[in-house]
Amino acid sequence: MRDIQDTWAKKAKLEGFKSRASYKLIQIDDKHKLIQKASSILELGSAPGGWSQVISKRKSSSCVCKAIDILPMDKVEGIDFIQLDLYDKGFSELIQSEKKDIDLILSDMSVNLSGIKLVDDESNKDLNYFCLELSKTALSKSGALLIKTFNNQNLKQLKKEFMSAFHRVFLEKPPASKTSSAEVYLLGLIPK
Repeated sequence: MRDIQDTWAKKAKLEGFKSRASYKLIQIDDKHKLIQKASSILELGSAPGGWSQVISKRKSSSCVCKAIDILPMDKVEGIDFIQLDLYDKGFSELIQSEKKDIDLILSDMSVNLSGIKLVDDESNKDLNYFCLELSKTALSKSGALLIKTFNNQNLKQLKKEFMSAFHRVFLEKPPASKTSSAEVYLLGLIPK
């Protein structure tokens, strides 16, 4: 099984992607056509830039993409990177300036894992709810939210919250995601 997982890392290196994570977004986007439809994209937790590379290749030339991370990120063509803490006043001001015009919010974020499952699960839950709450104030009427989450005791309630917030909800486990990992992706389409 490890050989299969290493295939994605080797493929990423060969094709010039910063990480295997690029293929997770490619596989989800192939299925749901999220990037092509968007005229405004907000990517949260963008470093090191694997998802930004995919967005850059797939977005329309008129689409504006802002990528945010507390960590630095190398320039990616067609992506406006802003090094910023999501919990900073500057981020709140940025979102207010968007006036519910964002068509797609993407997040492949996870907290730095401590190794203590309960602590990590709760911290990631907080991050997931941050993204969900943000979508309620920032997404356009036909917008979409895609976030990384984990198949744990919090998933059922989070999915329920997504179902309250969106007309259509999908749970995705792309083939490029490690089979041994509990990571899954929640996608909400068209805010209620």
